[in-house]
Amino acid sequence: MDTRLAKQARQLNIRNGGPNCPIPPIVLMTDDQRLPDPRPAITGLPRRSMVIFRHYGLSALDRAKLAYDVRPLCRKHGHLCLIANDLALALKLDADGVHFPEYRIQKTPHIFGQVPDGMLVTSACHSIKTLRRLSMLAPWQLPNGVLISPVFPTQSHPGQPGMSFQLFLQCAALCQSIGLAPIALGGIKTNNVENLQRSAVASLAGIGFSAK
Repeated sequence: MDTRLAKQARQLNIRNGGPNCPIPPIVLMTDDQRLPDPRPAITGLPRRSMVIFRHYGLSALDRAKLAYDVRPLCRKHGHLCLIANDLALALKLDADGVHFPEYRIQKTPHIFGQVPDGMLVTSACHSIKTLRRLSMLAPWQLPNGVLISPVFPTQSHPGQPGMSFQLFLQCAALCQSIGLAPIALGGIKTNNVENLQRSAVASLAGIGFSAK
């Protein structure tokens, strides 16, 4: 991973997350299309990063097999490992936590109350409406961090612009005000990360971080 981007992420994490921030500076999102084999990327992360294992396109069996490789690899390199949208698999793997897509807060908000104490929880967010729904959860159900996206145009959604930067700033500030770590996701590169310096963002997330 580009050292300049990692340095920017650490600075944001220290300034906006503080010493007790539960989310590391760098969050790697796995993806079966853009990152079919996430293992090399995991080994290249700065120590004490976080991996959110998605790979939604695989069959349940193949996804579980790959997750069983990813979990010990994360532990070996000092990374946190969250399993996306599968609490049962996260528990079987003794993962550090679980990540929920945005639709879970809209359709099945009770899932946030089913996560055992001590597990990290993150949630995807693409609008301020989602954040307001999250803020209505009981304090003990609130996620630790929220991935706000897309901040910038991204390869995952070609041709689609990121959210307006003003809206992004509002979402990040609202996250911080209710005690959720704001995580920026979408098209983050070394040539645009400077734009996040005046935001409340505590961590940077991406599938394929670029140096350009």
